[in-house]
Amino acid sequence: MPVENEEQFEAWRSLKPTSAYAVRELRSAFEREDASPDDLIDAYLFAKRHLAQSMQALLLSQLPSECPEFMELRARIQTEMNDRYADRIPERFLKVPYGSKVHELLFMILLRNLGKPVDSARLRLATRDNTHTERRARELRELGFNIAPSEADGSQHYTLVDMEIDWMKVPELIAKEIKKSKSLTEAQKRSLVGKLAE
Repeated sequence: MPVENEEQFEAWRSLKPTSAYAVRELRSAFEREDASPDDLIDAYLFAKRHLAQSMQALLLSQLPSECPEFMELRARIQTEMNDRYADRIPERFLKVPYGSKVHELLFMILLRNLGKPVDSARLRLATRDNTHTERRARELRELGFNIAPSEADGSQHYTLVDMEIDWMKVPELIAKEIKKSKSLTEAQKRSLVGKLAE
């Protein structure tokens, strides 16, 4: 098994026995005729929690700790923002959002499968089944990354089609930041958003 991140691989190795135990306990609960609904639910929740933790470590062990491609694309967006709007939009609104570690991890998984659909369940592994994972994937699309959603067999999938950026998304990103401002009046917000079209 190729390992990119030794620290995460060691975490996986240390978590694996507990996960295996959790799976055995779940199976045992299902096989017991006298198992109550609470017994089954408790066994499932125990297994789910430990499997989410260990499978996350296993997935991350297959990825590098950083993604230079993600950083480079974000830097290109930042340059575009500055070049196009620095003369008319305050600097505090010219910041590229969605640069968290979760965004980077999701992008890495999509990049590893460039041109191929990735099941959203696999993406959720990176966040230990966090319910907001798909929102983070949509935010990558807001950045202008060419990520195509699709559905197959009742599951949501995301495909990183290529490494191109949709530059039409840049003014939308800035407008969103302006509209979130607490210090501007509505009239000031409208005025600044209007300048994006100049």
